[in-house]
Amino acid sequence: MNRMTHLHRAARRVTLAASVVFMTTCIATTGVQAAELQLRAASFAPLDTTWGKPFKMFVDHVNEIGKGVLQIRAVGPEAIPATEQPNAVRNGLVDMISTPPGMYKSAMVEANAQDLSNMTLAEQRASGGYDALNAILKKRLNAQALTTFGTSVPFHIFLTKDNIKSEADLKGLRVRSQPIFSPLFESLGMSQSMIPIPEVYTALERGVVHGFGFAAWGLDDLGWDKLTKVRIDPGFYSVVVNVLINSNRLAKLTSEQRKVLDDSVTWFENMLLTYTKEVTEHNRAKQAAAGIKSVDFGPEFAKKARDLYWKELERLSPQNIPALRAKLDK
Repeated sequence: MNRMTHLHRAARRVTLAASVVFMTTCIATTGVQAAELQLRAASFAPLDTTWGKPFKMFVDHVNEIGKGVLQIRAVGPEAIPATEQPNAVRNGLVDMISTPPGMYKSAMVEANAQDLSNMTLAEQRASGGYDALNAILKKRLNAQALTTFGTSVPFHIFLTKDNIKSEADLKGLRVRSQPIFSPLFESLGMSQSMIPIPEVYTALERGVVHGFGFAAWGLDDLGWDKLTKVRIDPGFYSVVVNVLINSNRLAKLTSEQRKVLDDSVTWFENMLLTYTKEVTEHNRAKQAAAGIKSVDFGPEFAKKARDLYWKELERLSPQNIPALRAKLDK
């Protein structure tokens, strides 16, 4: 089955779900004045969890300043599965999604270049890297990124073993992984298992895996902090969650509606400067309280991780990655 056939079939699978979820939206907005547009949005993470809350904050701000002009109704993966949301926004079944690049990697492998960037979001915009990614996004997914959160929040290797002192001690350990971690984990001699997130706690508890790669935020959402003893520092890569909007929908917005979105993006990105720092510190403190100790492998560890995956991305997209790296890697 080719990629396009797979995408079209996946899109058909979410049509009924999306229609049911948003039927109440259509009913609820019948009496609203015609000038107010309500966008349908979906989040890859439940809106009340660590990685759902920033998007909810964005949505709430739009709804606050956009009364009578623009509103967003957002649902989580319980309504539309996270893996199907990129197809839903591509085909206009939803207008907007909050999702990491890994969710739409099959359509745009270059998206992971943003995870490897060691630039702030403002620097990505200034360098032209953000626009370059959006140009590819528009072609591949019929969508554009309005804003991004998670940048400067790293990934880490977390382990249930407490006898780790160096990279050599990682060899032979079995860990829960995902594609973006594969080159690094392979170089460290670890075996990898792509266990679904709901099954990881049991796998850790039973010793099926000895750890996992995960973001610096949100271990406690999943209960994994209770079984974790070591966090490898420094963190590597950067978490990326993009707020994508369907290109056709974006093009049809009035200037007043677009201003609500643009003003909300400006507010959101300014707010994130403080919010990201505070949440990172809060998560570090909670991990320390849970008894998770830091083992520092030195700054070269993070550079090694980036270099390995840049090499992998260039193999997968030799035409686009060198130009993207020039704009996203300082």
